[in-house]
Amino acid sequence: MAYMANRNVSVLAGVVGGGIGAYLGYEQAAATGVNPFLGAAIYGAGGFIIGSAGAFILKSLSQFLIFALLIAAIIYFAQEPIEQMTGINPVDAILNILRDWGIPVGGPPDAG
Repeated sequence: MAYMANRNVSVLAGVVGGGIGAYLGYEQAAATGVNPFLGAAIYGAGGFIIGSAGAFILKSLSQFLIFALLIAAIIYFAQEPIEQMTGINPVDAILNILRDWGIPVGGPPDAG
């Protein structure tokens, strides 16, 4: 499964986040009179979860962007056959959708 590939990156990010959280929790608890090890455990656990989740989401987002770029490349380079089969130029259709959403985009480059 693609989303489980390189899961060690998420674990490493969680460990780093947990370590930073534990340090911050220890210092904060010591300054406020709470047991420093309790503060370190609470902040460390939160840092581990946030670090792991953040790395997983970022990794998933980058995979999504790669797939979107691949689809865009296929559509761009195969726009003439797609237009012949469907009667719609896919590049013009996507640019019109982006304009309707309020995103300022130019037209496709001239082929001739």
